[in-house]
Amino acid sequence: MKKFFMTLAVAATAFMATTANAQTKEQFTDDLEISLNGAPQEPVKGTTVELEHQADGTTTFMLKDFTFGVFAVGDVIVEGIKGVKNGDATTYDFDGTAKLPSNTTLAEALGHQIPLTLHSVVEGGKLYAEISLSVPMGEETLKVDCVFGKKSETAINGVVAGKTAPVAVFNATGARQNGLQKGLNIVRTADGKTVKVLK
Repeated sequence: MKKFFMTLAVAATAFMATTANAQTKEQFTDDLEISLNGAPQEPVKGTTVELEHQADGTTTFMLKDFTFGVFAVGDVIVEGIKGVKNGDATTYDFDGTAKLPSNTTLAEALGHQIPLTLHSVVEGGKLYAEISLSVPMGEETLKVDCVFGKKSETAINGVVAGKTAPVAVFNATGARQNGLQKGLNIVRTADGKTVKVLK
């Protein structure tokens, strides 16, 4: 009997250790709109983003097989993001260095890392993400801005609420608009920031 309880205790400990290290994944597939130094490019259809939720409460954001223009980057990975719940929506923000683990020519040239800012919202089983990367090209830096998915009402309201209330709205060509229009909007907010809003 003692041997039975000892075996049961070992099995329970192993189960608890496995559960503590458990990770869950969410995968999203949608179109990725890209602009290079402000010039819109052809959208990339069927792009995949994966969120891996770690046991420590952080999330890893992975943009799979990223390519812009003629440049293949491979996976772009951001680790250690803390999600912030807002009702049914969870926001993931990051400003720092992302990893480029692939063996593509560009990833190797960049030392397998790149400066990146990320604002993303998961709501109703959908992911919306704004991703900006600064890619050194010789003596110049190429600014790559990406928009994944469609912006939810929560994400739009996050832009227009409080100190981030819009003071000016422009369309993709820079023409001033009377409020948010269908499609891509460039919003200058009261705190001096410029935000892209896809409606």
